[in-house]
Amino acid sequence: MRSTHRRGRVLGALSSFAIAALLLAGCTGGDSVPSPDRISNPMPDDAVEQMQAATERAIAAGGGPGAIVGVWAPWAGEWEAGIGETEPGSGTAPSTDMTFRAATVTRSMTCDLLYAMDGGPVNLDDAVSTYLQSVPQLTDVTLVDLCNGVAGLRSSRDPNWNFVIGNTDRVWDPREYAAAGLGAGLGSTDSWADSDTSFFLLGLALQNASHSSLPELYNEYIFDPQGLGDTYLPSDAPSTAGSNPLPGFYSSSQVQQSGCTEAPADVTEISASYGYADSGVVSSVTDVRDYMSRQARNAGNSDDLAPRWAETFPVSSDGEQWVRAGGGNRLNGSMLGQQGDILGYSVAAYSDVDTGLTVVVVLNNWAGGGELAGALARELSAIAMEAGDEAPETTLPWTIEQAHDAVASAAKCPID
Repeated sequence: MRSTHRRGRVLGALSSFAIAALLLAGCTGGDSVPSPDRISNPMPDDAVEQMQAATERAIAAGGGPGAIVGVWAPWAGEWEAGIGETEPGSGTAPSTDMTFRAATVTRSMTCDLLYAMDGGPVNLDDAVSTYLQSVPQLTDVTLVDLCNGVAGLRSSRDPNWNFVIGNTDRVWDPREYAAAGLGAGLGSTDSWADSDTSFFLLGLALQNASHSSLPELYNEYIFDPQGLGDTYLPSDAPSTAGSNPLPGFYSSSQVQQSGCTEAPADVTEISASYGYADSGVVSSVTDVRDYMSRQARNAGNSDDLAPRWAETFPVSSDGEQWVRAGGGNRLNGSMLGQQGDILGYSVAAYSDVDTGLTVVVVLNNWAGGGELAGALARELSAIAMEAGDEAPETTLPWTIEQAHDAVASAAKCPID
């Protein structure tokens, strides 16, 4: 087995109770980074104007009616807003307390479970096949490999997509869903892969090891200890994303090819089973903000990252090398978080391990995906870095203009 993928073992030696205490305290190395819930002064007007314009442009790029966004900068203030409409033609702006499907933020939480349970029901270095006897081909793949995205597993979304979009009420068994990715064969284990299959298998393994359901595990180790009152993993039955949901939409390839002149399809009510441990969690902007900023504080700082994040992998061999992944998160420079999508929503959430800058983006159309939501998050972050009279000396590895261009590159509908 490859020892280079095991550096999270030090943190794993802590008991689940110690992990929960650290999560509540939020202090494993980022003690000097302020929590965004303590930022109450408003962002300067000129920065807000830039952020609003950037968000409106990204909404148009994704073909959706609206967005909920939040930016919290310790040196400049906070901005949280619902932009656009909840649904096409409604004339009603989204409320910032609406809930939504948090997409691949779920991956970060599933890896939290792994690290919290390490040394108890499981060990990071345990073979996947120990808990899932139906995958003997993964004898040399460990649980932490699944978390790090280096298990060599293919995506299950692509081969299942026509079944998902053709029947959004369908309840998927996690094994049935993951079988599509497993059936595609194993790829390289020396590079990161964007594989939902890895997180489906990790969720199943943790359930089997603990004899508890995934919702129970999330509640015990993450949601309850952190006070995330709006966050939960729904049952498999078709439902909306909470009792006050931001409606979710889907612009098909046909709609995109027509220039997005047709209204997107309403997919607010679906079975979250196709998201499961990869992208199934429901949350709110405030909960995602608090969760991801705590995650960044737990990670330490860019000069001394905690073991879980000390070894990361380039997302693309020929892309920007400051875009990396590992530990269930992405790292854009010093900003730690996640970006991705689930039917109805495109989501990005990042928090800077050095400065505490935190950004959450929710677009209520699936079409733009994590690429678009992530590009907007980078644009808002870059604007915030220059806001106010006491901007930090640190810089991000991208500019406002570069992020602005990235939004255009990720656009599915005409803009500008």
